[in-house]
Amino acid sequence: MTALYYTLGVLIFAVAIMASIGLHEFGHLIPAKKFGGKVTQWFVGFGPTVWSKKIGETEYGVKAIPLGGYVKIVGMLPPAKGETDDSRVRKSNTGMFTQLISDARPSGSTSAPRTATGCSTSGRGGRRSS
Repeated sequence: MTALYYTLGVLIFAVAIMASIGLHEFGHLIPAKKFGGKVTQWFVGFGPTVWSKKIGETEYGVKAIPLGGYVKIVGMLPPAKGETDDSRVRKSNTGMFTQLISDARPSGSTSAPRTATGCSTSGRGGRRSS
């Protein structure tokens, strides 16, 4: 009887983890759809697909290894040239954080990094020491 309780406990724990992951992934899916993003997949787990069902433009499903999940939102990464003509896919990176993200990325140039105010930190053009 103890082995049965142990097995049942492990099964209930696995289902609870999958439910928690699923709720987390809905936290990505709902805002994406609300703000006009195209969501093509919502899955709990990784590996081969155990079960899936397509509702509208989104495929919902469960994968074999229940240790995570993902929501595929078209437009989060820029598409390759000529890959899509969907009007809901972002054509460029615009928004209030675009410049901040661009400045934080490593670049091949030797120019000085900029501060949050956009000023150069190279020491040139600032106050002169006497």
